[in-house]
Amino acid sequence: MNLKQLNYFVKIIEAQNMTRAAEGLHIAQPALSQQITLLEDELGVKLLNRSSRGIQATQQGDLLYRHAKTILRQVDNTRVLISKKEGDMTGNVSIGMPSSTSKLLALRLMRLVKERYPSIMLEIVDAPSADLVSLVGHGRVDFSLVPDPQKPKDMDFLPLFREELYLMTRHDVIPTTGPVSLKRIAEMPLILPSMPNTLRSRVEHAFLRANLAFDLFGEASTSAILIPAVRAGLAATILPYSAGHEEILNRQVDIHGIEGGFGRDVYLCISNTLPISPVTTTVIDQCHAALHELLENGFWKGCELL
Repeated sequence: MNLKQLNYFVKIIEAQNMTRAAEGLHIAQPALSQQITLLEDELGVKLLNRSSRGIQATQQGDLLYRHAKTILRQVDNTRVLISKKEGDMTGNVSIGMPSSTSKLLALRLMRLVKERYPSIMLEIVDAPSADLVSLVGHGRVDFSLVPDPQKPKDMDFLPLFREELYLMTRHDVIPTTGPVSLKRIAEMPLILPSMPNTLRSRVEHAFLRANLAFDLFGEASTSAILIPAVRAGLAATILPYSAGHEEILNRQVDIHGIEGGFGRDVYLCISNTLPISPVTTTVIDQCHAALHELLENGFWKGCELL
């Protein structure tokens, strides 16, 4: 087993397709397949399942994938640490974010990092909230920003900020500027995040606690669908300001507070079983700085630092 084989294996799992992986690695597909066969022969286990849906890792393959990601990241970090000049900060950092948060934070963070540390390369992974912790556990990202997470013992969770959740409607649908009751919201058609989703669970629990049934018009796994549905007047939704800030500023979507008020807490999730590289620590610091900038300049309504 060698680093090249581990890298090949990781690329195949992430591409879920041998041809795409070979193209990304700039090698012939038969040569790539041969390396995986050698790896399976050496380990004595089957690592991949092939089906019409693409390539998936077996149970043993998933275990190897997580370890391989850790090994390759440590090799990269070691290379950076040893080769960098004093004062330099260089390397790659991957960050998981829910789509609503990434709409406000991602570009601000990338701009800040590029201005201060031009040799750091950021990757923003936009993912459903239910997947953000597992992305860290599987080594797919270095850290995630996770709303209202379950907290496994092999992860550390650092409180970042609290977001108020708002009723969002098409512009001028509700004339009032004051908070809207859950009873009134229950009478509206709603389009909500698909389950499993921490925000959806919080919304359903609020209606259940109020002994109210709500009118579910539809579901979507991303705010890229939820917000256009609201803008088109198909339904209302319940989301944080960050999810629809552009449409709100352009007066295409209105936001309304909800009586009794409820929100969500967002945490920074990072593994406590793996070493944290200096470059990752630097990006975490810049994440805090970007949040402070957004809040101090009034760009993030209904958000406060924890």
